[in-house]
Amino acid sequence: MLENKKDDIFLSRWINGELSPEELNEFQSHPEYEYYAKIMAGADALDLAEYDMNTALANIKSNRNTTSVNKSKPVIKLWPYAAVAASIVVILGLFLFSSDDSFTTNYGEQLAVTLPDGSEMILNAKSEASFDKKNWNTDRTVLLNGEAYFKVKKGSKFTVTTENGNVSVLGTEFNVQSQTSFFEAVCYEGKVSVTSGQDNTILTAGKAYRNIKNTAPEHWTFVTQEPSWINNTSSFRSIPLKYVFSELEEQYNINIETKDIDTSTIYTGTFPNNDIEVALKTVFSTLGLQYKLSQDGKTVVLEN
Repeated sequence: MLENKKDDIFLSRWINGELSPEELNEFQSHPEYEYYAKIMAGADALDLAEYDMNTALANIKSNRNTTSVNKSKPVIKLWPYAAVAASIVVILGLFLFSSDDSFTTNYGEQLAVTLPDGSEMILNAKSEASFDKKNWNTDRTVLLNGEAYFKVKKGSKFTVTTENGNVSVLGTEFNVQSQTSFFEAVCYEGKVSVTSGQDNTILTAGKAYRNIKNTAPEHWTFVTQEPSWINNTSSFRSIPLKYVFSELEEQYNINIETKDIDTSTIYTGTFPNNDIEVALKTVFSTLGLQYKLSQDGKTVVLEN
């Protein structure tokens, strides 16, 4: 990194086009040159109007002698080139000193992320994931809150860490979901090691594990090739209704009033993630309940 004062002066001279041919050749061979060049290319693309400093100062002096009834504090506009310089500093700071990559999804969103080694991560709605890009080659660890599907390239140990448990692999495809008091891992290819609380288990392709607080851990088998939510369908197998409602809320940005519902009821079924009318009808008709969506489309209330 260009870190000391001498390097700062050197970088400033390069920005101003003051390097000798020999210095420029040496700098262009530096491993970080291409990064600085990209940043400068972006700055050069900005459309900056010519700025007359003398006129600006004259206007400021003139304004001092002008009486105004507006008592608010004056707003001082930055000189455009100074603003660009500040922007470059900010960009450089973010680029050079930020090592973590973090990603989040909103209601009803999915996000596909290619990790530094070519592994793939797809986040489901209302999920967060982060990893240390700088040390990725020696520490392939992803911190997850929510749900994500992973396709891991073979290599060193790959670990997904959540507040409810961890999943470790060498190269495989699997899904992890972690919410308050809920943890689930599903292996689609290869083999994964799962740790949750006092449990340690190995899952091979077609095996799944779930741990819900205050209930016994579950194991089951399946035949699907990937999680259904990838194709906009949420699926549930013998799960408390509270988690079904939570998924509805995360996919459609709604609130379901549950005061008259036993949310510990076990539910098995599916609903689409791209049609709220069909989704609500599917879930509530299965439960034998009448419901109404508020006029603003944000709240689901039960009808007597």
